[in-house]
Amino acid sequence: MDWQELEETTQRRRHARRTIQLPAQLNWRGQQFVAQIENISLGGALLLVQLPPGAENVVAEIELTNKKALRMHAKVRWQKAAGVGIEFGEFLAPLDTLES
Repeated sequence: MDWQELEETTQRRRHARRTIQLPAQLNWRGQQFVAQIENISLGGALLLVQLPPGAENVVAEIELTNKKALRMHAKVRWQKAAGVGIEFGEFLAPLDTLES
């Protein structure tokens, strides 16, 4: 049994999750919230961030290790004291290369 099969049997998820720490930002109603991705999959991510109650449709920006960033619409699926779970939506135009 490989790691994907093990993860699929222990979790009820459509996509396998990967533990990773990446800086991110969520934008909601003109406000920016600095976040840290704790795990990610093809369908979404767990972020350490506190959003206001009712924050649902956000724009997520994920900083990649190659000094580039992904930007996409996302839906907040759940909120807890330490973080939120988001589901990825439509990708937006890529951001310019990030400054060091």
